[in-house]
Amino acid sequence: MKARTARILCAAFACWLLPACSQWRYDLGVPLDNLEIPPQNTALAEVLQRLGPPLRISATDTGFVLAWEHWHVREDSAGFSLGALGADFLSADWGDMRINGEFLLLTFDRQHLLTSATHSTWDNHGGGGQAIQPLFGFVSVVDVDDITDVMPQHRWGKSLLQPLPGTLNNASSLDSGQSGLQQRGTPTAAGQQSLGMD
Repeated sequence: MKARTARILCAAFACWLLPACSQWRYDLGVPLDNLEIPPQNTALAEVLQRLGPPLRISATDTGFVLAWEHWHVREDSAGFSLGALGADFLSADWGDMRINGEFLLLTFDRQHLLTSATHSTWDNHGGGGQAIQPLFGFVSVVDVDDITDVMPQHRWGKSLLQPLPGTLNNASSLDSGQSGLQQRGTPTAAGQQSLGMD
């Protein structure tokens, strides 16, 4: 009986010290499992019937490109604070992120026929960190905001309501412009994002 009581007290004490533990799972887009990539010269209508609407679209010199993507992001963080003991001056945090993804890019000519297809998958460590904070508060050691943003098609109508600088740059949109596509998670100092006007 004493051993059981001691275990319960230890578990309660650990829960008291670990108020900053969290697990987040994000599932964005439709999984592209068991994907059969259409052969060349497949008509656009048939591709859309098989795959559904694309998440990204862009004009090219010879036609246009469509892209589908799926992301699964796992974020784990743990931390402890002595605040429950009346010592709000110390907290420690650990975090880790894992990213699984798929990206399908199809290129079409001006006659709406498929000319090329590229399918890529990845399973990467997305980052992590540790922090010791000698003051009251909570530190985020993993940042997934740039990856877990809403999918592009949820912003397409919003482009019609942007301020004038944004509207004038719609052709450079990363989701539905005329200057190419960009996968999410790309650093803001790279690619088309570096040309954006706020």
